[in-house]
Amino acid sequence: MNLDRRQFLFAALGLTTCTGEPAAASPPWLDAHVHLFGTGDAGSGCFLSDAQRRHLTFGLLQRLLALPATGMDEAYVERLTTQLRGSPVQRALLFAQDGRYDRDGVLDRAATPAFVPNDWLFAVCRRDPQRLLPCVSINPKRRDALAELERCRELGARAVKVHPPIQDCDPADPRFLPFWERVAALGLVLVVHTGSENAAAITSTEVCDPARLENALRAGCTVVAAHAGFGSFLDGLDFFPSLQRMMRRHERLYCDTAVLGSMFRWRNLPRLLEDEVVVARTLHASDWPFPSNPTVFWNKLAPGTLARLAGERNLFTRDLLLKRGLGLPEAVFTRGGALLAGLRSSQTGSTSCRQPGRYSG
Repeated sequence: MNLDRRQFLFAALGLTTCTGEPAAASPPWLDAHVHLFGTGDAGSGCFLSDAQRRHLTFGLLQRLLALPATGMDEAYVERLTTQLRGSPVQRALLFAQDGRYDRDGVLDRAATPAFVPNDWLFAVCRRDPQRLLPCVSINPKRRDALAELERCRELGARAVKVHPPIQDCDPADPRFLPFWERVAALGLVLVVHTGSENAAAITSTEVCDPARLENALRAGCTVVAAHAGFGSFLDGLDFFPSLQRMMRRHERLYCDTAVLGSMFRWRNLPRLLEDEVVVARTLHASDWPFPSNPTVFWNKLAPGTLARLAGERNLFTRDLLLKRGLGLPEAVFTRGGALLAGLRSSQTGSTSCRQPGRYSG
């Protein structure tokens, strides 16, 4: 019996049958935080500001993914899909990125660091609908926000992402209540950035507090607080205690582990693991293509595990295996799939999930 690398990983993780094929009864392992980026060179409608092109992260990601100077839109998608197919991750929630809007609700291109339109997201997801699930991005300040929600739901969106510090919007603003109510009525999962942001220019840190999600939760939304309210070693921001309080009041509030395995975040996951309530509503997420760094967890991993992870070039695989090695329970890795399928994991950490059929978005 010959197994390729992906089948070997599945077998090592106990996710396959004896033939090396994924076990039919296994809930899908879903990465709940994956970015789509582009420059617009393929007619995608994406753009990056001059300031964003000069940002440290742009050059870092170019080198990390070996992206060419021209043809970057398609090269990025190729790197994404190749790594996803070669990893144990079976599905990925892929994000668009809306921009900033002026007082009239019109896109302010000059003030927007990065923009990835929803239509490009849908086009990319249609190329591999069994693996890529669309999470649209809609700034609630835009004048057609409600209509765009309806349109994207019709096209098959599973979730909607709002990034308050980059998009210059405050989730606590009462003007956004109709938006949150429509998100809930349409059955979309709401993903909101919380905690620090170091990859682009921001307008405020106050809007990164999970406490600002109160209105959306009261409106009936199921909310994922991306990054669990954590900051990095560089900025000292810490809204995790706020998330802990909010989770004890709102059963529809979840969080994810995006970027929590990176170089300047080594304190975050150990703290998260100390709180059983938070762990029971945590979703696996990588923040691909932003890389995990196993070496900063040298004192929490076996030497052999550390060596293998340090040499792992597939960023999906490295992040997933690092978080398993740090002790995140199995339910964390399947909970995202259950949530997006309209099922909720119990607060004890167990997950009951049907095997989703083919996505037709």
